[in-house]
Amino acid sequence: MDKPKIKIVISDCHISAGRFFEGRLNPHEDFHFDDEFVDLLEYFSTGPYGVSSSGPADVEFILNGDFFDFLNVPYQGEFVDLITEDVSLYKTEAVIAGHPKIMAAIRRFVSLPNKKITYMIGNHDADLFFEKVRERITKEWDPEGGYPSSKVNILADRDRIFFSEGVEIQHGNQFESGTAIDFSKPILHAWGRPVLNLPWGSFYVLKIINRLKWEREYIDKIRPVKSFILFGLVTDPWFTLRFCFLTAFYFLQTRLVWASRRKTRQAFDVLKRDTRVFIDLEKEARAILTAQKDVQTVIFGHTHNPMYKIYPDGKQYINTGTWTKMVNLDWQGLGQQFRRTFTLIKIEDGKAFCELRQWVGEHSPHQIYGG
Repeated sequence: MDKPKIKIVISDCHISAGRFFEGRLNPHEDFHFDDEFVDLLEYFSTGPYGVSSSGPADVEFILNGDFFDFLNVPYQGEFVDLITEDVSLYKTEAVIAGHPKIMAAIRRFVSLPNKKITYMIGNHDADLFFEKVRERITKEWDPEGGYPSSKVNILADRDRIFFSEGVEIQHGNQFESGTAIDFSKPILHAWGRPVLNLPWGSFYVLKIINRLKWEREYIDKIRPVKSFILFGLVTDPWFTLRFCFLTAFYFLQTRLVWASRRKTRQAFDVLKRDTRVFIDLEKEARAILTAQKDVQTVIFGHTHNPMYKIYPDGKQYINTGTWTKMVNLDWQGLGQQFRRTFTLIKIEDGKAFCELRQWVGEHSPHQIYGG
């Protein structure tokens, strides 16, 4: 019998510059569970996940995109959209300084035998395409301060991981044109220097959402958006109208002008795809499961909506959700929610057993997710 391997998949923590940044309370910090995340790392590196008579347990944490949120970190007080390596390094230092407990806990975790971290890039942490940013974070986490590291691996050359036991992991942003990243050309040369090749949705966050968060810090946490607009027109009409106007203006400015240069049918198809935002990705997951016979489980993040779907053919789709606050205006889950979900994968004897779990605390570490 093979020794089991444990994979913990977590996404969308959106860790940025900390509760206080640049001398004031930071409304752009969405992650408030540093202690709980430290406990999670400790739990999965001790006891049955530590060292036993059969040797150290094999545990890998897979940070499946948007673990850091560089889009939520201002550069010298401004949200700049021309992002160079120097700008990204400035923001990286801000994130490291803003969450010292997490940085130290990850370093402790990977210092243990058979423990490692794999980081996949999402649409909010594209700054990791700069090698010096990957080097800085790797050296921060590696127990020897080394780069490259056998314990810390930041993937910048692909958007997915596949395990031969039938598990495929993607962040999920590649299915939305507004958030899709060009992994073949993540960095462009403009004005004589390398800059990030951001999708148009990232510019929308930098130019519109982050400015509005100074007034309503929950603006990017509400789902579904159409319900927010309907409620907002009654309870907060002036702000809601401004939000709608700015969103429509930005979309028309960036997408219709672009589309006007294409053929009519091509432009229509692109605009139709661009307006599909905040989808649950179940259709996309099912398409992979159907097309790829060797894939039994698809794991996404990105949507901030945890899902655990098992189909009649035994295949399954898991969405790891988010560790940030969400405000749900849907009747099925009305109210504010902190779910702290993750996927637990156990690989043993050539098979992978995957479940969506929920971290609930030190005394009852995790449980079956119940929706």
